[in-house]
Amino acid sequence: MSGSVITAADRALLAEACALARRSVGPARERAGAIAVTRDGVSFPGVAVQIPGSPALSVCAVPAALGAARAGSSEPVATLALWIPATASGQPCGLCLQVWRELAPEARFLFQREAGEPQVLALAERLPDPFTHFEPTA
Repeated sequence: MSGSVITAADRALLAEACALARRSVGPARERAGAIAVTRDGVSFPGVAVQIPGSPALSVCAVPAALGAARAGSSEPVATLALWIPATASGQPCGLCLQVWRELAPEARFLFQREAGEPQVLALAERLPDPFTHFEPTA
């Protein structure tokens, strides 16, 4: 899937995600923007929000966008787009991958690291051994 063709519409969506990243809260090197687009074409934005001194309270852009899509539509997410700066760590992080798996496993995932070439990511390649639901034992 990583070799999938990137269209002009994909590039436009990633440009929107880049513009959203300016609204992120946190150091410039970690600002990220994401957009979840539902099957009926409605877009839901998400930005990274880092709480200084309390990383556990921080939110990544992908879960923010997927949460907004879940709250605002009953349609499944068809496309996710994530833009991160060149200096950001990860691509995307484990939390983002797990939330993608839980809320939009069939979604096409567009990814761009700043001025790098856009990519289409495959969930199974990025998260080969995901957390699964389990039943607690007595």
